Amino acid sequence: MPNDLPTDRLPTMAETRAMHEQAVRARKKQRLQKTLVTIAVTLLVITLLAALALFVRAKLQALDKPLDAKTNQTAQTQPQEPSIEPASQAPEHPEPETPEAEPEADTLPESETEPALDAHEEPESEETPAPEESSEKTYAPAEVTENTKTLDLELYSENALLIDLESNTVLVQKNADARIYPASMTKVMTVLVAAEHIENWDETFTMTQSIIDPLFLADASMAGFVHGEEVSMTELLYGAVLPSGAEATQALAIVTAGSEEAFAALMNEKAQELGLQDTHFVDASGLHDENHYTTLSDMAIIMQAALDNPHCREVLTSVNHTSPATEQNPSGVAMTNRFLYRIRPQQTGNVDIQAAKTGYTAQAMNCCVSYGIMENGRAAICVTAHAWTGDYCIADHLALYGTYCGT
Repeated sequence: MPNDLPTDRLPTMAETRAMHEQAVRARKKQRLQKTLVTIAVTLLVITLLAALALFVRAKLQALDKPLDAKTNQTAQTQPQEPSIEPASQAPEHPEPETPEAEPEADTLPESETEPALDAHEEPESEETPAPEESSEKTYAPAEVTENTKTLDLELYSENALLIDLESNTVLVQKNADARIYPASMTKVMTVLVAAEHIENWDETFTMTQSIIDPLFLADASMAGFVHGEEVSMTELLYGAVLPSGAEATQALAIVTAGSEEAFAALMNEKAQELGLQDTHFVDASGLHDENHYTTLSDMAIIMQAALDNPHCREVLTSVNHTSPATEQNPSGVAMTNRFLYRIRPQQTGNVDIQAAKTGYTAQAMNCCVSYGIMENGRAAICVTAHAWTGDYCIADHLALYGTYCGT
């Protein structure tokens, strides 16, 4: 009788279990291979994106670099007039005249950089000199008076303040007492506190990569000092103000107080000493922090105090400066106060803008504090905050000085 049953036998239980385990191992191996491929592709993509980000950043920094040594030299002979073209929807400002102004010197005369103490010393005398009277100056918020004018022009900045220093009165204001983030305007207080604590101006600080790297990752502005470079206290002040270098402010904090946290405590002590109403500092650079804030009224007082310090006044009023050559920077570090460089050719005839410090973060937007001398010889301080661009910030200062600082 023919056999109609299949000749292949059914697998045993052991064989079935072995085949199942083999299939499981195959699937695990396949999943592992897919996982490894996914990880490899992900790492490759991250590497490429990081490389692209570094490349773009380098290009942007190259484009945004204020000036190189050659440009600084050209700027000292013929400043280039910037073009400020507000957006069509933005409010219009009166067009300021653009006189062909002579370039300003890089630094103040030597007589202003070193106090002429010898000029006041008497020849040898047997008389005991009288004890020196305290010359510590007190500051107070500018007062609103009947002469304070109503802001009758539209500004790009959400906050604005213009004060007459001689009378300490408000010429015009807009949200001057509202709390703002000062961004790099913070560095005015930084150099003031540092200048008051530095005892040896010949002392140098060795820049380190451990200072530079975190600031680079935080997208902080840098002066250009590099690892291993010996930088003097004076050059750190220039580096903190003109190019707004965060590595310079970090170095000043470490030299002065041992750490940035301890230095911030000194900044807050100085704020109390100046009688500031609504100011608190967390760091020396102005990187964004919810607890790092001030007001325009307080910022004006900080600027006054800084200008009363000869070391701070020297750097705040300088347009260009190049640090001494070092092994790491054979040509020195070229620095420019871009606000002063760009605004001076455009300033109106009734004010000479002599000092300034800008700031920017995404939260603070563009802000600036400036100091000018009116045609009648009276000094004024202008503070603005929360403008969309640096050009708008410049336009607002020109408009405020030009409109409310009449003769």
